[in-house]
Amino acid sequence: MQTAKEEKRGSQAGLTLIEVLVTMIIMSVVGTMLVGGWISLQRAYAFTRATNSARATARDALDRMSSELRASQPPTAAVATQFYLPATPTYPYMCGPTSCVFYSAYNNSAAADGSGLALTGPTPPPTSAIRLTAIWLDTSTSTLYWQRDTNNNGLDASDRKIVLASKNVVNTAVTVSRNIFTYYFRDLTTGVYSHSSTLSTSGANNVANLRSVQVELVIDANMSHTPTYVDLTTTVRPRNAAATN
Repeated sequence: MQTAKEEKRGSQAGLTLIEVLVTMIIMSVVGTMLVGGWISLQRAYAFTRATNSARATARDALDRMSSELRASQPPTAAVATQFYLPATPTYPYMCGPTSCVFYSAYNNSAAADGSGLALTGPTPPPTSAIRLTAIWLDTSTSTLYWQRDTNNNGLDASDRKIVLASKNVVNTAVTVSRNIFTYYFRDLTTGVYSHSSTLSTSGANNVANLRSVQVELVIDANMSHTPTYVDLTTTVRPRNAAATN
C-alpha cells in the first residue's frame, strides 16, 4: 500500500515556483532580444529609405538647377547677360548665395524644339519664350523652390512655383554654412581668378567676367535625429559665359 501511494503522488507532481520563474525569465530575455532585433531592423530600413530618398531628391533638384542654368540666355539682343541684376535687389529675386535669378526658355512649350536645324545650330527660341526664372531657398522652411514668370510682368507671388526639395535643405544651418550658388570669375585684363557669393554689374564679381557657377546642395536625411547629410556639388558653365579660359 505504501508503494502505491507514493506512485500516485508522483504522477500528480507539477512545476515548482522556482521552475516557473526561471522559465518566465528565460522567455522574457528571448522575447526582449527578438523585439529589440525587430526594432533595430525597422530603424535600419527607415534610415536607408530616408537616405536614398534624400539622395534622389538632391540629384533631381541638382539636375534641374544645372540644366536651367546651362540653358539660360539673355532675353533680347540688347541685354548683355542672362542673369537678373536689378539696381536694388530684394531676396529672393537676386543672384546671391541661396538664390539665383536668370532668363531661360528651358522646358517652355513655346520655345523652339530644335527641329529647324541650320548650319549654325538649332533654331533659337523666340524672345516670347524666354522668361525670368528663379531658384531660391526659403530659409524659414528649408524648402528649395523653382519659380517662373508666367505672366511676363516680373516675378511675384502669383507666378508658377514648384518645390525642388522640401523641408530638409540645410545649406544655411550653422553646422553646415554652404552656399547653394558660388560664382567664379576670371578678369580678362589681369588674368586673375576669383569667386564670390554674389553677382553684380561691376567690381570684382562683375557678370562680364563670370566663367562658371558652382551649385551645391546639402540635404539632411535624418531631420528628427542626429543629422545625416547628403552633399552633392556640380559646376555649370552658362551658355553665354565667355569662352576664354
